[in-house]
Amino acid sequence: MFKIKVPYSLNSDVKGFEFISTIYPNVLSQSEKEATIDFSRCFSIDANLAAALGAILDKLVEDGYKIWLTRPSERKVRTVLSRNHFLRAWGVDTNTEDRENYVEYHRFHNKDSLTFKQYIDSGLIHKQKFPEHTELVGNLITENIYEIYANAIMHGETEYVYSCGEYKENERTLEMTIVDCGRTIPGNVNTFFSKKGLPSVSPCEAIRWAFVSGNTTKEQTGGLGLAILKDFISMNSGSIQVISGKGMIEYHGDKVEQFLLNVEFPGTIVNMKFNFDDPKRYFMESEKENINLNDLL
Repeated sequence: MFKIKVPYSLNSDVKGFEFISTIYPNVLSQSEKEATIDFSRCFSIDANLAAALGAILDKLVEDGYKIWLTRPSERKVRTVLSRNHFLRAWGVDTNTEDRENYVEYHRFHNKDSLTFKQYIDSGLIHKQKFPEHTELVGNLITENIYEIYANAIMHGETEYVYSCGEYKENERTLEMTIVDCGRTIPGNVNTFFSKKGLPSVSPCEAIRWAFVSGNTTKEQTGGLGLAILKDFISMNSGSIQVISGKGMIEYHGDKVEQFLLNVEFPGTIVNMKFNFDDPKRYFMESEKENINLNDLL
């Protein structure tokens, strides 16, 4: 049986996303139809990456492969993947109790729009430590995150969307990841450009184009629909990572970094980091008349 060893440390960075991207082509290159994901030497993992890992493994199962997971030997890794319910989803028995600082690993069908909104609302917006905000701001953030799900279905033409997250007490941040294994952003953008007689662009340029409000490869308007979310995370000193195909973009405030992966991710990952150590109260410009001016935006 083909075995894939999870590295010593698996983080939400270029190396981490590249490793997850290699799983799919590596398994496909084998003559065997079974593979084991081996956690025996993994001593540290970002819980939110379970969304990307689960999406890839489900894609392999849909392709007719049998996938097995070894129970992590390191207690810290086992605890992380138990408390976010990832191991449970793959039939690995655990007895670790749930904790408030994990956003449960979940697979959403393309008809689960209401369930997804409720998941975001309870798992993120109404977290006790989430930065203070008005109801209008909370609703708009929820709608913007929902657009990630909606675009995965509309543009990615995917059947399932995956998500999970983790609040890190030592950093006072919460990372939430949303993943699909549908059509990639660079693939969609360059197909659209070709039909318009425009030259193709690099994977990173394609992702940045999709981030611009109003840009879309469909007749409907929208693009990624992350304008308000991006502005909020910028003011909140958080970050957004978008990985699709070989392109990877990171937004940190007004700073933008881009990376070209060595291996293509067969879909799209959106990873959001929210800063919970934030004393500001957030409200929309239209709400100013009803807000105490001593509050900060």
